[in-house]
Amino acid sequence: MTDKELDTNAQPQVEVEIKPESEKPFDLAQGKPKKKKSFLRSFLNLASYVVIILVIVLGLPKFLTWQLKTNYPMAAITSGSMWPVLKQGDLVFIKGVQNRDQIQVGDIIVFQNRANNTLTIHRVIKLEEKKITTKGDANFTEDAPVDYTDVIGETVIFRGKPLRIPFLGSVTVFASSLKQPKNDSGGK
Repeated sequence: MTDKELDTNAQPQVEVEIKPESEKPFDLAQGKPKKKKSFLRSFLNLASYVVIILVIVLGLPKFLTWQLKTNYPMAAITSGSMWPVLKQGDLVFIKGVQNRDQIQVGDIIVFQNRANNTLTIHRVIKLEEKKITTKGDANFTEDAPVDYTDVIGETVIFRGKPLRIPFLGSVTVFASSLKQPKNDSGGK
């Protein structure tokens, strides 16, 4: 074989160009790579996140109070009396009731339970002239009738079901238990 025959059968040669690493920013005075974020920029990012969280935590309840026309726009489910529709630990949204004609049999209402000074969330089973009778879906007995004036509101309905956020009510129940002073009956 001649040199000419070798050249025609040989693979073409590819030249590789090696570029210096100029893509990384360098601080020429120090000879070190530049920091991508400054401390001030990181601090401003953190501060803006804190402001957003505060607006949500403090502003959302005020907005819901105004929008839903009630002083109690959210409530945590603390028992299993409304299972399976509402589960213990759910957070539900409540809209105000302006007049008694808005309340129908089958609605889930929130009322001031005068027996134990708490809010109760149960379903309306009977409407009378001056009283409403309710019952928890999982309970066997109905509640004592309550006055229309004790009704705080009714649950917000979305797609035919009460609007609820699972497990978020557990967080609010836990947080409120931290606020309440413990009753220390033991003396020293």
